[in-house]
Amino acid sequence: MASQVVVEASEVIRRGLARVRIRHLAVMWGQGLGLAVGAIVLLLAAEMLVDWLVELPWGVRAALLGLGVLAVGGIVLRYVAGPILRGPDDDELALMVERTDPRLSTRLIASVQLTRPGALPAGSSLSLVGAMVRETEEMAQAIDWDRVVRMDRLARTLAMGGAILMLGLALYAWGGQTSRDLLQRAFLSNTPVPRKTRVVCQSQNLVVAIGDSVTLSALAEGIAPPHGLVRIQYDSGRSQSFAMDRQEQPGNRYVRRIESVQDSFTYAVYLNDGRSEPYRVEALPRPAVAAVECVQVFPRYTKLEPVRRAVGDLALLDGSKLQVRATASKPIARAWARVVGRPQDLPLEVGGADRRELTGVIDVRKGVGGFSIRLVDQHRIESRDEAVYRIEVLADKPPTVRITWPDRREELVTQMARLLVAFEAADDYAIGKVRLHYKIEGVDGGREQRQELDLGGQTPKTLRRRYEWPLGRLASAVSPGASIEYWIEVEDTNDVTGPGVAQSDHYMARVVSEVEKRQDLMNRLNDYLGTITDVAQDQERLNQALGQIILEKK
Repeated sequence: MASQVVVEASEVIRRGLARVRIRHLAVMWGQGLGLAVGAIVLLLAAEMLVDWLVELPWGVRAALLGLGVLAVGGIVLRYVAGPILRGPDDDELALMVERTDPRLSTRLIASVQLTRPGALPAGSSLSLVGAMVRETEEMAQAIDWDRVVRMDRLARTLAMGGAILMLGLALYAWGGQTSRDLLQRAFLSNTPVPRKTRVVCQSQNLVVAIGDSVTLSALAEGIAPPHGLVRIQYDSGRSQSFAMDRQEQPGNRYVRRIESVQDSFTYAVYLNDGRSEPYRVEALPRPAVAAVECVQVFPRYTKLEPVRRAVGDLALLDGSKLQVRATASKPIARAWARVVGRPQDLPLEVGGADRRELTGVIDVRKGVGGFSIRLVDQHRIESRDEAVYRIEVLADKPPTVRITWPDRREELVTQMARLLVAFEAADDYAIGKVRLHYKIEGVDGGREQRQELDLGGQTPKTLRRRYEWPLGRLASAVSPGASIEYWIEVEDTNDVTGPGVAQSDHYMARVVSEVEKRQDLMNRLNDYLGTITDVAQDQERLNQALGQIILEKK
């Protein structure tokens, strides 16, 4: 393989081109610096001026800041990064030098290109190329390499950038606090636009119930005008302006009351040359109860199952519990039941995925007259004019009892007699206990005594019993002539508001001797026989009268 033909490059030419390259980079960087400084100052000044005139929203300021960053980034990319990444090569530099010094004609670029490895084909005249390179080198020694890249454009750019910077700094210093605030806003601060009157809105964003009134208020910092203005833009598209009155104390506060708000709106307050940020008033419907379900849980002693009740039919047994389940018209933060007749409200549990389900339990006791449900939604709007659900508390009636035997209020008994006592008792729900009460005249000072009757563990609603009372087994012996007063007492199973107790009429049993008892029985028998004789005689007279009537008709 044939070896490459190479002519050694000139060191003078290489150093000259390197000097031109460095000078070119310096000029480009300097121009980029001047343009970047000028662009930054001009863009900031323009944005600050427009912001001061029309008070740009945050989004517009962010967009303008982004455009400024893109513009400065483009300048840096072109004038700083570009010359490094895509700067002129030796050929371009050589052409720049030849354009500056026409005497070189095409010698310089030829000397650069022909001295590269592989530039000359085999058989080329090395002596001719070498002579051209030496001649170009001698001419290059007389070249002013600094004249290739002119500095006048750099000087103009830096002068312009410096002038813009100095003017911007002077205006910034002249503006004082106004300039500082506008600069902060240019970098997306929420600092208010500086005015002679700075408006501080006190009411800001509000949430009110539809139909309620709302008070808009603002403070003036700086010059306080005699009147202010609030401009309202409703969601429906309608707009209104209202004057704001200046208060006596403090003298820099302005207030306007908007009556009966029916629609949401955005508003801004204007005082002198100042304007507040736009704020919003949301008009929302009040929370309300959409549906109510009630379940009555009876006291345990009634042994009754829970029953669903309509809200218009809440006649409830005293001691019951009323389970309330309500559905609200919107999500709820807090809810409670106001129970008529109770000093304290009953908190309701708020549940459900959308926080619209309300549950609670009301103890139904004497004095409770009804309940209403109070709601507070997640915007702290309270319900109003709540419906009151009336409750009628029904007392558990006491049981009833009567003695069905003996049929006479006073019986004559002997000391060892077994007195038959029969009775009937009834209760609304259940009879728990039955007692036989008695008092013996002249024994233990007539102290009342009692004897509980066995019901066999049953608690019936109605009861009919016969009890043979062995008088001979009484704790205190009775002697002839003594009187025993007795009666039946019945107690129900009400362990909540009771128990309910009822007593029968009082009966008497007088203790007599066996002779007196037999005489009493004979007297009663004679009475029965006399009654039978009277009945027979009456029957006979009726038969005779009937026969007489029949004969007369014939």
